[in-house]
Amino acid sequence: MPLSPGLFRKIPLQIMLIVPFVVQTVGAVAVVGYLSYRNGQKAVNDVATQLRNETSDRINQNLTYLLAIPFQSFENYDAALSQNRIDLNNGRDVEKFLWGQLPAFPLVAAAAFVSPNQEFFAGERQDDGAIVIRTSEVENNHTLTTYTASPQGERREIINAGKPNFDPRKRPYYKIPVQQKQAVWAKLYPHITGKYLYIAAGKPIYTKTGDIQGVWMTSLNLVMFGDFLSKLKIGKTGQSFILERSGEMIATSTGEKPFQYYPDKVVQLPEQRIERLKVVNSSNAITQKASQALLEQFRDFQNIQASHQLKFTVDGKNYFVQVDPFRDSKGIDWLVVVTIPEADFMEQINANTQTTILLCLATLILAILLGILTARRIIRPVERITTASEAIAGGNLNQQVEVSSIVELGKLANVFNDMTKQLKDSLDALHLANEELEARVEQRTGELRQEKERSDQLLLNILPAEIADRLMRTNESPAEHFEEATILFADIVGFTTISARIEPMQLVAGLNQIFSAFDQLTEKYGLEKIKTIGDAYMVVGGLPVSRSDHAEAIANMALDMHAYMQDVQNIFGESLQIRIGINTGPVIAGVIGIKKFIYDLWGDAVNIASRMESHGKPGYIQVTDATYLKLQNKYLLEPRGTIEVKGRGEMMTYWLLGRRGGILATSSRSVNNC
Repeated sequence: MPLSPGLFRKIPLQIMLIVPFVVQTVGAVAVVGYLSYRNGQKAVNDVATQLRNETSDRINQNLTYLLAIPFQSFENYDAALSQNRIDLNNGRDVEKFLWGQLPAFPLVAAAAFVSPNQEFFAGERQDDGAIVIRTSEVENNHTLTTYTASPQGERREIINAGKPNFDPRKRPYYKIPVQQKQAVWAKLYPHITGKYLYIAAGKPIYTKTGDIQGVWMTSLNLVMFGDFLSKLKIGKTGQSFILERSGEMIATSTGEKPFQYYPDKVVQLPEQRIERLKVVNSSNAITQKASQALLEQFRDFQNIQASHQLKFTVDGKNYFVQVDPFRDSKGIDWLVVVTIPEADFMEQINANTQTTILLCLATLILAILLGILTARRIIRPVERITTASEAIAGGNLNQQVEVSSIVELGKLANVFNDMTKQLKDSLDALHLANEELEARVEQRTGELRQEKERSDQLLLNILPAEIADRLMRTNESPAEHFEEATILFADIVGFTTISARIEPMQLVAGLNQIFSAFDQLTEKYGLEKIKTIGDAYMVVGGLPVSRSDHAEAIANMALDMHAYMQDVQNIFGESLQIRIGINTGPVIAGVIGIKKFIYDLWGDAVNIASRMESHGKPGYIQVTDATYLKLQNKYLLEPRGTIEVKGRGEMMTYWLLGRRGGILATSSRSVNNC
């Protein structure tokens, strides 16, 4: 059927010019976008494969390093044995040696020696990092007993004792090395407390005649395997886990424990409440689905003998997975699995697709504009005036139209150009007035900003930065509980006598000089000054932001305060001494009330720190047993003995003398009789 000629007479010329140009441009952009999307998908697969390989390599390298540690420790033990630095017949000698080895191997959980006559001697690292002695001897009816240790590795006090007749020879770390007659890995076993899962290596020791003397044992806590995996960044949301060929979990990056603990289970030993966790029973959906996908592919984990890559789906989302065998010559045969969501990579591809769509729309708009410009060169001159009028109505006064050769249209164009010039001049005058007003507003705003900054700085000088920020944002700062902090109280000896005989202004100036120096020390060591009351100074470490070295920071400040008071010039006409007390423990900290804010501490640990200062001696730094345990490995401390403390009874305290390897901070006179 032929098209009616009248149909085209109803179509504007601009449409006839614009539509073909727009269709061609949008079609070309769409084809390019589709090809870009397909190439992006291929690139995603390549990048995902590379990332999985790199991640698996990093995990294998770390496992190789960790699993070499026990066998490195055996070399140390054998060297000491060959140099006659250990007497295997002297249990105290063996346990002291093993206790002293743990600082050299910070990743080792326990080091032990098991004798053929059922005796067990070990050094073990506890949760807080303290190294204890654990033994089972004939003398105590083979009861597994845990002792605290002195700085020299001697037994101090019993902190735990199990049931009698503990037989370590039944443990895999003894049986397997003896059976194979070489240094090998034993099976995983639960810690006697039932809290952790350990992997231990054992090495048998023989006499010259070939008789068994015992077995060295070094164990690693599986927690550190999981810690490494959790710190490993795999794309944006990737995960990894390690399992045995039996399907039992070793570690995972999700923080899930590789075992299940049943606290209500009736057992003879706490360790019997632990059951190994199968990866297919993991509470993490990705770990569970990845292991199921591997079983569907290979039927049994024993069949995975080389590196493989595959995909699986969880809740409609695709995941890349790679499995690599990990073996060593000492009996380890594990599988390392890395999973990466496809969405981590497709996000960029999807974003590119959206960008392509937006570019198509932008191109469509640009094509229409270009078509309009082309059409304007063709249609009647009056359209220029119409378009310029529409632009003026939209607020754009920079319009000048070309004067047509037609007399009537030429006059109209001249009138139009004069009108736009007058409008523009009026608008420019209005803009100038607005600019002057904006300048005044900006000046006033700057003055208000400076006033606010001064107010904020004043608040920061009163409160810790975190607390001040919270008050400014929420107008509230509830008290917080801190599990552990270290508190210091200091007092200038004889200050009351001094204040009675000198002028108040001289007294205040002297105190300001001393306390300003102390304030600089709080900044130096990142501590929090709480308050000063008269000649007393209070500072705390470990809050409002928790830090692990709070006791060390307080100790360093105390030693520097003591040194400063020894070196400071004669401020009040006589030499000055300071008395310092330190304690470590839980506290409550915060701001209470609605006026005259002050950041303060509460708790028994604060009271004890104050008692350490008031029950101390001029020129000395007295610390509690809790602080001593934190400082004993890095600082010189001397027992003062037990003292009677008001409200607390007898307490064991120590003098902090200085840093190990440094100059003593206190006087050289003996404090043994204090």
